Formats: sequence, C-alpha cells, structure tokens
Amino acid sequence: MIHIAVCDDEPCAAGEAERLILETGEDLDEPIEISLYYSGESFARALRDGSQFDIILMDIELGGLDGIAAGQLLREDDGNDPVQLIYISSHEEYHMQLFDLRPSGFIKKPVVPESFKQKLAGAIHKATRLRQQGRTNFLAVQLKNQELRIPHLEIHYLESSIRQITLVTQDRTLQYYGKLVEEEQKLTASHFVRIHQSYIVNFYSIQAISAKKIILTTGCELPVSSKYSPAVRRAYLHFRGELV
Repeated sequence: MIHIAVCDDEPCAAGEAERLILETGEDLDEPIEISLYYSGESFARALRDGSQFDIILMDIELGGLDGIAAGQLLREDDGNDPVQLIYISSHEEYHMQLFDLRPSGFIKKPVVPESFKQKLAGAIHKATRLRQQGRTNFLAVQLKNQELRIPHLEIHYLESSIRQITLVTQDRTLQYYGKLVEEEQKLTASHFVRIHQSYIVNFYSIQAISAKKIILTTGCELPVSSKYSPAVRRAYLHFRGELV
C-alpha cells in the first residue's frame, strides 16, 4: 500500500489531484491510500499525530501555514527523510526556497494531467522500491559476540580510521574493525556515496552539499575531498532528480 497525501486549500484542485492519483494507481495496479488536507495546519496536525506518507503533493500558496513551512515541519523529523515531497504551484520562482526541503519534483499549475501522472508514476515506483529495500537491505555488522543487521535507511554515515569503522545511525554509534571499501560494496549504490577516503554518506541524510563539505540532517559536517567532489555532486543531483 502506497500512502499519498494531498495538501491544497482549493477543494477542486485537491479533488482533481485525487482523481489523477487514482487513475495512475489503476494503470500501475498499485494499491493506494489517499489523505486530503485543505490547509497547512491540518497537514501539520496529521504529522504530529503520527501519520506517515510515502508521497506528499503539496501546494505552496496555502492560507495560514504555507507549503514551505509545512515542508519544514516534515523535514524536522529525520524519520521522514525518505518521504517524496512534490510541490505544486503556479509560480516557479520558489525553486531556491525549496532546495533545503529536498523536494522530489515540482508540478506547475494549471496541472497537465499526463505530465502529472507521469511524474506520480515515477514517484510510486520509487516508493515501492524504497519499501522493498527497507525490508531487505541491511548492513551486517560483526561485533565481538554477535552480528547486528542495520537497515540501510537508518544509517547516516560510515567513517574509517586505520582499520576501525565508526557507523552512525539514527539512534546509535557502533565501532568495529573492517575496511571501508568492503563496507561500501555491501551498501546500495543508489543510496550511498563515497565523499572522502574516510567517509561514506547516506543520500537521505544530506541536508546541504558544497564542493568541500556536506551538512547532514543531524547538523554534523563532513569533508568532501577534491578527488570525490565532482562525482559526489553528480550522484547527488541524480538522486534528488531535477526540478521541472
């Protein structure tokens, strides 16, 4: 089941989005659950109450709490990093303001049905892959007397110092002996990137990126070496997808 939220203060626009979502789901034979919100405040309440979504279609120009502020609330919770946030607006000048919110796409109003369905179909395919990977993709970590299986989506980054690996996750830090190049081969290439001889980072944990450093959603800053910098930026842009 793919959970999709639509947040738009125009009931007609929200209804049209719901219709297109259902049609897209029929074409993909994918079960979909849709939640409609007619204000940023009602969407924020749903987040606070623990509602979880795979895809969010968010209007920017909302009365009261606008779509940018609602997106900031979403991204404040690291657990929502994998959520695909697609903005809808009649104005394209918001692109720079949206960058830190890591949107998965931008749909221009008035909505063109075929373009909407094509973009949504891609998001649904990605959500399905993420769900499968969340169930099956783990990094096996050998500690003294036990083996731990750490889900890839919980990993922020790995750091290597001599022969010791430091693995930082959402709720703990583990240290064990190993080689970073061997750990890199065990990770999903589309979700992780080598940024330095000593660091591998999860794309979902990146908040901001420049030529010389990466800032994680936790606030931690990691160096990007000149050797890896061009490839890191290309891989990250490919991961995010271009705003269109």
